[in-house]
Amino acid sequence: MKKIFPFIFLYLAACAPLSMPTAPTLIVDQYPTLLPTPTLAVQIKVIEGDEREEALNFFYELKIHMAAGEYHHLSDEIRYPITINVDGKPKSFVFAAELEANFDKIFSKEEIKTFISTDESELTFTANGVKVADGILWFDLICMDPACEHAEFLITEIDN
Repeated sequence: MKKIFPFIFLYLAACAPLSMPTAPTLIVDQYPTLLPTPTLAVQIKVIEGDEREEALNFFYELKIHMAAGEYHHLSDEIRYPITINVDGKPKSFVFAAELEANFDKIFSKEEIKTFISTDESELTFTANGVKVADGILWFDLICMDPACEHAEFLITEIDN
């Protein structure tokens, strides 16, 4: 009988798990962010001197394309992501194609006419950018690099 104990012990040791039981793996649902990549804080450049003339040219360009019905140009000149009211509810846009698809819901015909009929003398230069047509649209000089050596005018806000 004493000879059987070592065999039983070896048999139980061989059949037993080698590691201690652990807690089951917890699966956590992680959803992606709305943005494809993290965005840096917006750095703006003060609009003065030559930049004022460039701001007017940017406004004229937007006005011409809006009058011609080339709305894709307007959507290409936006700093994304941007939140705009669509059917009375705020909606965030990350891509130009999304905005183009909703353009008729964003701008009414009256707002388009107001924008087109706005004169450059009606532009308001503020610390927050350039206000167009009583605030329907705002644009600013956005730095494209950390040193702000290269800056572009982009639409920063659309209030509809």
